[in-house]
Amino acid sequence: MNKLARTLAAGFDAVAMGYLASTETAGRLDVSFNEYVLWGAVAAAALCALITFLDKAPEIAWVAIGWVLMGGLLTRDSPHLGFVLLAIALMPLVPRPRASLALGLGIAALAAVASRVVLAVAL
Repeated sequence: MNKLARTLAAGFDAVAMGYLASTETAGRLDVSFNEYVLWGAVAAAALCALITFLDKAPEIAWVAIGWVLMGGLLTRDSPHLGFVLLAIALMPLVPRPRASLALGLGIAALAAVASRVVLAVAL
């Protein structure tokens, strides 16, 4: 799959995540943990599309995927299966750090847990 097709697919994932976040939050960005996380997942998916297009900084893309997974698995009313499935759909599209899927998955898992802990303390 060429870079343009991967970028378009990642962009579609970001739009789909935006729709899911809109339905989950009734279209509002309130001052609550869940809404910050779900709308942040939309921004993270858009960042993945940008990184896919630029083909640079794969570690940042995998941290963004970790944020989406955190939104899908580690928030109130979890699991949000749409977010989990869209995070999985992003995985083959973004560049891999050091050409290693295992390293990318490790970065995403660590980012998901670390994000949850930091946000729980901060909010």
